[in-house]
Amino acid sequence: MDTTTFDGLTRNLGNTLNRRSALRGLVAGAAALVAGGAILQADDASARRRRKKSKKTKKNQNQNTGGAQTLPIGAFCESSAQCPSSYICEVPVNAGNSDRTCCGAQGAGCGAKNEDGDDTAPYCCVGHACVYAPGNGSWTCQAVPDEI
Repeated sequence: MDTTTFDGLTRNLGNTLNRRSALRGLVAGAAALVAGGAILQADDASARRRRKKSKKTKKNQNQNTGGAQTLPIGAFCESSAQCPSSYICEVPVNAGNSDRTCCGAQGAGCGAKNEDGDDTAPYCCVGHACVYAPGNGSWTCQAVPDEI
């Protein structure tokens, strides 16, 4: 930097900066700092509110469904945890080899036989048969023993 330019710059700063203008600059800087901090704090608070709301919504959904999404009987599934109690995610007696649905396991309710002797919905899983239980007057899935 040129020495004459530096000397001129320092002279201008020294002449124009009195106590009153220095105090104004300090007050303006403090006001800007407070305003900037308030804006940042408001953004942070609104972000926290949004996070809490999403957690609360998710918590309420889990309470309503018992923590897991339960599929209806006969719906396609990926695991037995998605099915109602007494039903498992397997191939039902009326489906192809890859059609896994929520079907009846041991003791689950099933549909009565029709006039042709075919099973009706809800279906038992492969390896189970829909049997009438005269004691309680209902149709239930019972395991079929493997043939030798």
